[in-house]
Amino acid sequence: MQPLSKRKRRLYLYGLILVFALCVPFVMFYANGYRFKGEQGFVKTGSVIISVPETNAVVSLNGEEVGASGFLRHSFYIDDLTPGAYAVLVTREGDYPWHRTLIVEQELVTDAEAFLVPQEIEPIRLVVSTSTASSTMRVSPATYEMYRLAFAPTATSTVLNSAMRQGEIVVVEKGNVLVRHTDPSALPPSRYCTRPSVCVQEIPIESGKQQAINAAFFGGGVVYATREGGVFLAEADIRPAPVVAPLYSGRNVDFRIVNGHLIIKDGVALYEIVEL
Repeated sequence: MQPLSKRKRRLYLYGLILVFALCVPFVMFYANGYRFKGEQGFVKTGSVIISVPETNAVVSLNGEEVGASGFLRHSFYIDDLTPGAYAVLVTREGDYPWHRTLIVEQELVTDAEAFLVPQEIEPIRLVVSTSTASSTMRVSPATYEMYRLAFAPTATSTVLNSAMRQGEIVVVEKGNVLVRHTDPSALPPSRYCTRPSVCVQEIPIESGKQQAINAAFFGGGVVYATREGGVFLAEADIRPAPVVAPLYSGRNVDFRIVNGHLIIKDGVALYEIVEL
């Protein structure tokens, strides 16, 4: 085999230098988050992370399936997204579908956690007896009395303690339920942000539709009671559209969180919600 001539070696060298020079801008564009998007040309992109704590849930973005959650997969990362609004849907058999409109901004990550609630929630009446009916739950006299006393006027501390958690508080003001971020030294969680760069300090849960009388954090969301409608479980998220699930329907009913149990009082009857 004959060695390459000096002229050919120079041509190959100059050719490689030219290819390298042409590739550098594209590599730099890619490293800085730019992607080529057809008629839009080069645009800076963003990404989305969807967390799904439960298994067997299907995640879709703008109508296209992304994947399903499982034992080893609870997060879904989608990158190279053009800035704009994206419709996320998470579905699981037996649960309310979870819809969320997420705004993607350039060079930023938009995150959200799916809040899945069973569609069929049956309150179980608490009794002090030997009854084995599926619609009732037998509890000891001491436990029943503890639940009953939680609704006494002097037991307001039960409600106040349940209404606070680290960096957040849920309050009832003028019949409205509000969740507030209370730690000025920390950035609010993404559920307080309409988009990654725009956040608020307050999330309305129930505002103006009914007269709320009580609210507390429970089951990953906010439980609240209204005079007109009963007891509900709501998701605390400023972005559309948060989940609101009825737990118990009725007028003038109330609830308490007692040792991690959600107890509802309707007249003299006590019920517990156990599916959450």
